[in-house]
Amino acid sequence: MTKQDIIKAMKTYNLWLDSLLELSEEQATTPYQPGKWSAKQIVMHLAEWDRFTFEERLPNMKQGAKLERFPEFEKFNADAAVFSNNYTFEETVVYAKNERLRILQKLEQLDELEWDKEFYIGEHVLSIKNYFADFTEHDEHHKRQIESIRGN
Repeated sequence: MTKQDIIKAMKTYNLWLDSLLELSEEQATTPYQPGKWSAKQIVMHLAEWDRFTFEERLPNMKQGAKLERFPEFEKFNADAAVFSNNYTFEETVVYAKNERLRILQKLEQLDELEWDKEFYIGEHVLSIKNYFADFTEHDEHHKRQIESIRGN
């Protein structure tokens, strides 16, 4: 993916979040399958990874930088699901949009040359381009789950 592809995907994601406001609170808080997360929990999960990325990752994505490993996924994700209980679905969507917008604005400001500079997360070598290409795939995975609620 190019910088432009990633920026476009992030803008599309925020438009998609807007479209979720047509879900009722009941639809948004019902798991998409038995034993799975609800749309609200999924949106908060994505928003919390956005927050983490903006605060902990983006400022440190520099050539040769050695970033800490990812937080323990299960705990981070479970905490995000619980955190969603503090908000209505509409508030969750607004929070998610704001977190993604922070990332989007920062990425738009980055010079094209910065996108390919390599850094480490644990033992993994990544670039901003790689990181956010994976990010958009993660979005798509969860978008499909939520779309199953709407029958799309």
